[in-house]
Amino acid sequence: MRSPSADFDQAGWTAEHAVDGKPETAWGVYPEVGRSHQAVFELAADLGDAARDRETRLTFVLEQLHGGGHLIGRLRLAATAAPRPVRASPLPDAIAAVLATPPAERTAEGSRELAAHYLRGKLERRLADLPPPRLVYAAASDFAPDGGHVPPKGPRPVHVLRRGDIHSPGKPAGPGALACVTDLPARFELERPDDEASRRAALARWVSSPRNPLTWRAIANRLWHHHFGRGIADTPNDLGRMGGAPSHPELLDWLASELLEGGGSLKRLHGLLVTSAAYRQSSRHDPACAAVDGDNRLLWRASRTRLDAEAVRDAVLQVSGRLDLAMGGPSVQQFSLSPGIHVTPVVEYGKYDWDGPGAGRRSIYRFLFRTLPDPFMDALDCPDASQLTAARTVSVTPQQALAMLNDEFMLRGCERFAERLRATCEGLEARVRFACELALGRPPAPEEAAELADYAERHGLENLSRVLLNSNELLFVN
Repeated sequence: MRSPSADFDQAGWTAEHAVDGKPETAWGVYPEVGRSHQAVFELAADLGDAARDRETRLTFVLEQLHGGGHLIGRLRLAATAAPRPVRASPLPDAIAAVLATPPAERTAEGSRELAAHYLRGKLERRLADLPPPRLVYAAASDFAPDGGHVPPKGPRPVHVLRRGDIHSPGKPAGPGALACVTDLPARFELERPDDEASRRAALARWVSSPRNPLTWRAIANRLWHHHFGRGIADTPNDLGRMGGAPSHPELLDWLASELLEGGGSLKRLHGLLVTSAAYRQSSRHDPACAAVDGDNRLLWRASRTRLDAEAVRDAVLQVSGRLDLAMGGPSVQQFSLSPGIHVTPVVEYGKYDWDGPGAGRRSIYRFLFRTLPDPFMDALDCPDASQLTAARTVSVTPQQALAMLNDEFMLRGCERFAERLRATCEGLEARVRFACELALGRPPAPEEAAELADYAERHGLENLSRVLLNSNELLFVN
């Protein structure tokens, strides 16, 4: 037997004494006598799969040598093939009462309590099986400071400065927000103004209030920006006087109202935008319209936008059949890391194994080294991770073409794309057609199919894959 466990052990009379082979010792439960108890005894060796091995026979011999009210009143035995370890745990009285009731007679509330108790235990066992954390991060607001300065309890006092001079403090500034939002109080009425948590909660309520038009306008403008390439106000981080004026202020207000009246549902507003006539326009050029609005500020056509750097990378992984759609988990360091001369390590993106584990994870799970960005992503205008970027720049440079043609990630993607074509289709025509369907989302026109097949025959499927992965039709949203 392995170390037995019980829901209750009498001092000096534990469950281990029940199987120690000594008649003078036993398992005791005093003073918890007269109540139901349980003990679990794990066998020293597994007996096989009890679900399949129907011939396994277990024999139990119960010896009760200690009388005087210490005998078991009603014995019940059960065997299980559950994974080790199996430990005894005391049942709450409410759960024990539910178990004592026949299933057909249990109330709905009792069944729910029993199910919840089972799920809690299952989650606790799974959490216990996780490896211990290697690092523990902790923070506290009460600590002994270094030096002679003692920080104040709670938020430090802030004063209005006369003409901005830090040496000329005026009256104290209490917790509050912008006075220009007339439907909300500019100053927060708090029971404890010195409580940091109360101040933060009051600010959160002010920002998210249905009577605060700034929040809903800003969100609606950002959604428009990401669908159309430019917001109704082209400065998503600044809708005030110092930012760009909205080209269609009434439309922005209407979208903000739709978002608010829809319960703040972003999905609903996304659907409204992508099904609008403005979004579904053709990108065809019209000289007459271009003469009036050459910048397409009034959206007389659809603006062709290039995929973001992360989307380009994920598109290559998807087309080549390598995209890992697993959700969650730690980020992946897609570079070689070694100690540097000083604090900053040596980061080499060119030495990463693109066939190794984690190479196919989506871009959202990339580990970002802020001071040493990925040259491939950097060439595609991926913003600096150490800076807030409201609107990304979109450029067309020779570095982008060179990266898309020669970067190790792209070269390995072309090889895997070609391997996928060979494994899926027989014959050059079928492979060319399947390649276009994967990369461009459509079958090739007859003249395209002929040219691509001739190119693949002369230069190989890897180079055909290279051509398709560098095509504007894949890299731009029409």
